[in-house]
Amino acid sequence: MKVEFLPSTVGTVATKQFCISTVVNDTIAIDAGSLGMLWPIERQIQIEQIFLSHSHLDHIASLPLFLDNVYRLRPDCPSVYACEETLQCLREDVFNDRLWPDFVQLSEQESPFLELRTIQPEVPVKLRGLTVTPVPLNHIVPTMGFILQDANSSVAVVSDTGPTQRIWEVLADTKNLRAVILDCSFPNSHRWLADKSGHLCPELFVEEIRRLPDSMPVIAYHLKPCFFAEIEHELKAIRRANLEIGVTGREYVF
Repeated sequence: MKVEFLPSTVGTVATKQFCISTVVNDTIAIDAGSLGMLWPIERQIQIEQIFLSHSHLDHIASLPLFLDNVYRLRPDCPSVYACEETLQCLREDVFNDRLWPDFVQLSEQESPFLELRTIQPEVPVKLRGLTVTPVPLNHIVPTMGFILQDANSSVAVVSDTGPTQRIWEVLADTKNLRAVILDCSFPNSHRWLADKSGHLCPELFVEEIRRLPDSMPVIAYHLKPCFFAEIEHELKAIRRANLEIGVTGREYVF
């Protein structure tokens, strides 16, 4: 399984991510914060399925641009998977002819731009060569983490969340788990903001990963750029051999 955190900067690729997108096996995206900026355009055209963790802008910002970029006069189109609350946000707040043309309605009338698909907690979505299982997280809007599984490995993408429970219970029974990718948005000095916004800081992060075996690789991501150096320093102080900070543009193979 190949996993890549997409950059969200123009020019030199930076570790910091302003918007969140992850590409899996070249054809599947987890979130679409910067997906519509991916270059070359052929890489966007390869994406067949998009799984949205939730409705916040840094996770959906470039979805309209992506759909516009890859649109062709043909019967097939990208599928967008999300919980019903996130899909409702897309219908009412994004594709409403004010912020962006109503691609949902146009897709029902003409050659489709997208197909909306509702996901349910812990109901696997089976794709070609990969199964994606959504698990609810603890954020300020309905949010899903995703467990990705192929024939040889499993990887968990645990996006925006505060301290949570169910995802760790499910992962305890997940076979061939190779890595957990976990939110760490704020430094410990802003734990109050992490608590109010449904995120983790290193103090909370370390409590969450204690539920995993010590040997399990953990990749921290979603570090807020304005606090990046402070969060990085605090994460490096955690004594765990298999903990690292995700690097944009790097291809992780599991």
